[in-house]
Order: sequence, then C-alpha cells, then structure tokens
Amino acid sequence: MTTDSNIQIIVALNMTLILQLLGVFFAVLADPYIKREHRISLYTILGLVTFLLVEPQISEAYGEVLYRSAPGLWNTLISAAGYIMRTIVLYHFIKLTGNEKGLKLLKILIIANAALCLSSLFAPWVFFYDSAGHWHRGPLNYIIFVVSFFMVLWFVAGTLIRYRGIRHRESIVPIIISVNVAIAVAMDLSLGFGPKISFLTVAMTESTVFFYIWLHLQFVREHENSLKAEQRIKIMMSQIQPHFLFNTLSTIQALTEIDPERASKVIEEFAMYLRQNINSLNQESLIQVKKEIEHTKIYSDIEEVRFPSIRIDYEIEDDDFLVPPLTIQPMVENAIRHGVRGKKHGWVSVSTFREDDFHVISIRDNGKGFDVDKMIEDSMNGDHIGVKNVRDRIIDMTGGTFVIDSVIDEGTSVTIKIPIIREDL
Repeated sequence: MTTDSNIQIIVALNMTLILQLLGVFFAVLADPYIKREHRISLYTILGLVTFLLVEPQISEAYGEVLYRSAPGLWNTLISAAGYIMRTIVLYHFIKLTGNEKGLKLLKILIIANAALCLSSLFAPWVFFYDSAGHWHRGPLNYIIFVVSFFMVLWFVAGTLIRYRGIRHRESIVPIIISVNVAIAVAMDLSLGFGPKISFLTVAMTESTVFFYIWLHLQFVREHENSLKAEQRIKIMMSQIQPHFLFNTLSTIQALTEIDPERASKVIEEFAMYLRQNINSLNQESLIQVKKEIEHTKIYSDIEEVRFPSIRIDYEIEDDDFLVPPLTIQPMVENAIRHGVRGKKHGWVSVSTFREDDFHVISIRDNGKGFDVDKMIEDSMNGDHIGVKNVRDRIIDMTGGTFVIDSVIDEGTSVTIKIPIIREDL
C-alpha cells in the first residue's frame, strides 16, 4: 500500500473526530466564561485524546519507518503511553466535575497504573509484542481495565454527590459521558482489540465534545447568577438611599426627646425595614404579595413620621398571588421622594384587585408628575435603576406588564398586571 493510500485511510477514519476536537480547541480558546484551571484541563484532554486518536493510525501506516531501529521497544512504549494517557484523561474528566475529594488518591492510582504499563518494557505481564510485531495480552492486562472502570465509577459517584438535590438534572450529562466511557472500556476488554483500535479513544473524543458543551453551560449559568447577584445589590442600594438613612436617624433622634415611646416603635420598624431589604438579596423566587405589602407598610409608617402632611392609604382586595420581592415598596418610595414630598396634602394610594385574567397592583399619587418619555430615555443611560429593575423583574419573572402614566402637576400612577395562573383560579 502506498504512502498516499495510507494518508487517505487516516483522513477517512479520523477526520470527523479530529475536526470535532479542533472545533472544541478553538471554542475553549475563545470562551470568555471558562476559568483558567478548567481551560488547562480541557487543553490537556484535547492534547492527549488527539494523540490517542492519531498515533495508532500513523504507527500502522509508518511503523516500519518510525520504529525500524527498535520496533519492539517503540511499540511497547507507545502502547504503554496510550494506556497511561487514558487514565489521565479520565482524571481530568473527574476534576472538571468540580469534585476535589480523592484527587490525591487518583493520582497515586494513575502512577501505579503507569508503572504497571511501563513494566511491559521489561516483562510480558501486561502486554507484549511478538517477533512479528503483533500485540498480545499479558496475564495482568485486565488490571489496567479495572483501573479505568474504577475511575469511571468514581466519576459517576462524584458527579451524583456533587450535583445531588436541587441540581440533580445537571448530573445527567456527566453520567451519560461516564456510561459511554464504561461501555467503551468493556468493549475494548471483551472484544480483545489492541492499541491499534480502541473504542475508549473514540468514546473519549465524543465525551470531550459533550463535556465542553456542558461546562460552557455551567459557566454561563454561574456568570448569569453573578450578574443577578450584582443586580440585586443595585436594587437594594437604590432603595436604601443615604439621605433616607440619615433623615430617619435624625427623626428618631428628635423623637427620643419628645416622644420616646414612638421613637422606640420607629427604631423597631426601621430595623425590620433594613432586615427585609437585606433578606431580599438572597430571594431569587417570587414571594406572597402579602409579605411585600407588609414590608411597604413598614416603610410608609416611617415616612409618615418624617412627613406628617403625607397620607399613605392601602386598599387591598386581592392578596393571594406572587410577586418579585421589592416590587411595591420602591414604587411607593418614588411616589414620596419625587411626587408628594413637600406637598401640604400629598397622598399615595396602594391598591390590589382582580381585573379580567390579571392580578392588578396600582400605586397612585397626587404629586408633581413628570415626563414619562424622558424617564424612559434616562433609564437607558443608567438612571432610575429601581424603576427599571422592578419593570424587568415583573416581565421576566411573572410575564406581567408594568405601565407608568404621569401628568405634570397632577400626579402619577403605576399599574402592574400579573397574569392569573391556573392554580389561582
């Protein structure tokens, strides 16, 4: 067979798998979400699997030229390297799942396996080549497959432990990968293939592709969670304005001299307000609207102490549905700060009711009003963070609507509509 024919066979057998690995390499190179240690593990896997995939075919085609000086030595060394590399790939698969426990033990196991494989250079315990260059199993050959099986089981167990509970669905991909590798190990062992053809190498190639996709999704999710955490902090900070803190403390100080009992009540309410705002940082799910209204009432009670001319009324007809945390309170705060504060007979009204297929929350005031179009434009430039975040969370978390109507010198109304879900009916 000519050299050109050999090259054509290599390309025909391996082009698809090599292109997949090459695609993963460039994807990892360009991926902004993958951490440095994971990137190193992926590059290690890609390099080793590529070697395992390409080397047997090159050896088959050019072995006589490459190993002419010492064919038995070279064949044995390359075969031993292949067995060692497969355990290293499995080690990095385990490491990428995030389970750090037992990695030292696995390293010791890999070193012992490597020593056993390299012993074939001196004795035919694991495998050997006859004078014709044919590969044969040794009496201890099964041990290297037992090592691979053990690492696969470790892979499965570590994955289940790592992603047990609420994240159990995320363990499906690593488990499928480990089953794929386990089947490949069993096929290599039972069908008696030598190093020239390995189901395990093919399985590792495909597993590398799927593992990268899975890891990418994990890192994107972590990045999104980080952004959400930052957003929650911005929301809280937009609600706890420095001037509100200072003015409330000044009000409490004044009350301690003229009405200590009322001052004590305001301190209690102020502490509850701060506590609930801080708790909202870790609240990713929807909460009962009752809880949000209670939080808003605590805030409004404090503001009514500070501004006796302001009246805040509540008309709650519908209180059995879910809303994102910090939904109503920021709107009441805006109504006071930018609407009725300083007005002799300012009022803010909060009402909830059902209308058609919606839960409706209405926050109205008789304040000075504003240009809604300008507010929307300003929000695009980073202003009005509180309003924008409430609107975005209403839409994203409930599928509802958020509408602001305002007339200068007459007042503002905010209408939130949340679809009634089947369980509510």
